[in-house]
Amino acid sequence: MNLTSVMFDSWKLSTIVSFVCLSTAHTEAQTIAKQFVDLKYEVDPALQGCPTALDFRSIVAQELGYDPHLAGSPTGLAIRVRATETGIVSIVKWGSAADKKVGERRFNAHTEDCHAMMTTVGFVVAVQIQLMASERTPEPIPQPAHPEADTQSVTPPIPQRAQHSAGSEQAAVALTMRSFDLHPPPVSKGARWITSVGAGPAIGVGLAPATVGLGRLFGAVQHGWMGLELGAEASRATTTRQGYGGGFRHQLLLGTLAGCAWQGPFSACALGKVGRIQVEGVGVDVPASPKGPVAEAGPRVAYSLGLDQHVILQGYAEALCSFTSWTVYVNHVAVWTMPRLATVAGIDLTARF
Repeated sequence: MNLTSVMFDSWKLSTIVSFVCLSTAHTEAQTIAKQFVDLKYEVDPALQGCPTALDFRSIVAQELGYDPHLAGSPTGLAIRVRATETGIVSIVKWGSAADKKVGERRFNAHTEDCHAMMTTVGFVVAVQIQLMASERTPEPIPQPAHPEADTQSVTPPIPQRAQHSAGSEQAAVALTMRSFDLHPPPVSKGARWITSVGAGPAIGVGLAPATVGLGRLFGAVQHGWMGLELGAEASRATTTRQGYGGGFRHQLLLGTLAGCAWQGPFSACALGKVGRIQVEGVGVDVPASPKGPVAEAGPRVAYSLGLDQHVILQGYAEALCSFTSWTVYVNHVAVWTMPRLATVAGIDLTARF
């Protein structure tokens, strides 16, 4: 079980607990007054499959047992839904003309299922309205400024539900005070260009006489499920000595190019690396510093974990085949030959835009 699944399970548990509190409070809170709000609903035209304003009112009404919308109400509640690079964000704001206080909640969903997202937001909005009703004294119901503009009322298909009892208010407060990340961060399926830059450490086996550390910088562009990555790598300069004290220092400097495909948090790349190997004699009478070209290719597989809407932690592994095989001589004696096969494993911290 990974971190994102734990977050999702915690969100589902909180929602179920709050729903049970709403249902069981029916017999204890029959006398609490209804709360009416001036409900405004705005959706980004680029989003597909979102509920209409009337549909969203119906979702909230089903939870409350009545339609809370009343134009001109002193309490206003606005919902704005817009698309992001990785999914959908819904911003809920409410305020009262009497006390001038304004509250705001933000809900991020890494998904393109707008209807499912807004069904969840509708439940949370209903909880907030019920909490307002339980905290305020009943107010006279104002008449709409333009009655003809509010003739479409929503008739809920279920009986009226009661408000929260005093013992269940804390659960409602805990629910509405949070912003939920509803799903693991998949790659957006829309036709959007995503740019990312990152860096990270790695270890390599088969690139030097012993396991060697590497560092890399890279930039990438992604369109849908496909993308291209360009980067640079350098191995740590390591020294290998023979029994008499002489030896050589070894380092790799490489440029990388990869074509990648994404499926959710997983990715696979066809990878190529071109650069040079640099060797310098150490502890010998006539030290030399020869250089030579290096070319490698192979697959890379990776798994990404979203830390934030724009920050990703990625772990990866590579299997590389070298097209060049160099042998290092010290005092005319072969001391190391670069293997044909090598493996690299690392972790990157990536920022996406």
